Amino acid sequence: MNEVVLNFGEQGRLVGIVSLPDQLEPDSTAVLLPNTGLEHRVGPNRLHVYLSRALADAGFATLRLDLAGMGDSGTFDGGDPSRDLSAAMDALQAQGFGSRFAALGLCSGAHDAHRAIRADDRLVAGAFIDGYLFPTPRFYATYVLQRASDPTRVLRKLSKSLGIGSNNHSYRSPMDLDFFRQPTKKEMQRDLASFMSRGLVLSYIYTGQMQHRYNYARQMEDAFPELRRYPRAEVRYLINADHTFSQATMRSELADVVVSWIRRCDRSP
Repeated sequence: MNEVVLNFGEQGRLVGIVSLPDQLEPDSTAVLLPNTGLEHRVGPNRLHVYLSRALADAGFATLRLDLAGMGDSGTFDGGDPSRDLSAAMDALQAQGFGSRFAALGLCSGAHDAHRAIRADDRLVAGAFIDGYLFPTPRFYATYVLQRASDPTRVLRKLSKSLGIGSNNHSYRSPMDLDFFRQPTKKEMQRDLASFMSRGLVLSYIYTGQMQHRYNYARQMEDAFPELRRYPRAEVRYLINADHTFSQATMRSELADVVVSWIRRCDRSP
C-alpha cells in the first residue's frame, strides 16, 4: 500500500490523500471519501484513514479529501461539495487512478455523496453511513416503547412531577439536532428511482447510536420498499457501533461492510 498527496480543483486548492494498493487494476473502482461534518479528512477517530487503507489492502484506490474551506483545502465562493467531488474524479482520472468511481460518506459526508451521485454519472456506487433517516410506523412504536421503558427517563419525569430538582434550564443532546437538510420522501423516491435505473450499487449503513432516528434493522427498507426489490442495494444495521466508530472493533466491522460493498460494485457490469 502506498499513499500520495493530491492537489486538484481550481488552482490546485483542494487537497486529498490517495491510498493506493500495491497492484492497481486498471478497471477497478476508485472510492471518494469526503469530510464528516467539520472534521479534517482523517475523519472522526481517524476513521477515514482506517477505511482508506482497508480499501487499498483490498485492491481499491481511495481518495480521502478535504472539501473547499475544510482541513487543508482553500476556500471558494459558493462552496459546492458536488463540484469538489467532480474535480476529484477529474484528477484521479488524469493520474490513471480510476475511470469509474464510488462515493462513501458518514453523516454529512453521506449527504454529500448522495448529492454528488445525483449530479455526476461517473459515480456508479454509493455507501451512506448514518445518512438520510426516514421514520416509519414501526419506528414510532419502538421509539415510544423505548422511552417508556427507560428507567432514567421515568425517574426524571417522576422527579419533575414531584417538583424535585431544578427546572430552570433544559438540556438537548447534540444528537437531537439536525444541521443537514435531507430530501423529502418524494424527492428521495425520485432519487432512488434514478439511481436504480443507472444500476448503482447502494449500501445504507446505520449505527446503534442513532436510536432516536433509526431504531430497527429494516427501517430504511420499510420506508422505501423498492430497496428490498432492488438486488444491488443493501441495508446494514451495526447496532453495536456508535456514530463516530470510537472503538477498533467498530471500525473493523464497518471496514468489512465497506469492502464487501465495493467488491460487489466491481463485479457489476
